[in-house]
Amino acid sequence: MVRHESEKKPYPVYGEGDKQVLKQILVGPKDGFEGFLREFTVQPGANSPYHQHDWYHVVYILEGSGFVKIDGTEHPILAGSAVHAPAGVTHGFFNTGEGQLRFLCLVPKKGDAYGEADG
Repeated sequence: MVRHESEKKPYPVYGEGDKQVLKQILVGPKDGFEGFLREFTVQPGANSPYHQHDWYHVVYILEGSGFVKIDGTEHPILAGSAVHAPAGVTHGFFNTGEGQLRFLCLVPKKGDAYGEADG
C-alpha cells in the first residue's frame, strides 16, 4: 500500500472555529497494519485535551512549535522533536507558535476508533 496524505481528508476532532485540531488516519487496520499512523494539525492557539488512556503514543513533530505537557511538566517541541507518552500518562499537545503544529502519531490498534469520518 502506498498513499499520499492528500488522499485522506483531515477532519476536526477538538476545538472550534480557527482553533481546531484536525486528524487524518494515514494507515490503519483496514490497510493491513495492526496500529494507526495518524497525522494531526493543531491550529495556532489550539491544543489537544490534556488526557490519559491505556495505550502509548509515539509522536514526531513535522512542522511548527509549542509544547507537550506530560504528567504536569511542559516540554518544548518543534519540527524534528520526537515524543513518547507511555500508557497511563496524562498528556496534551499545545500550539504556541504563529503557524500550524503538525505531527505524526503512532498508536496501537486499540488507540483509535478506525472508521470515523475518514475510515
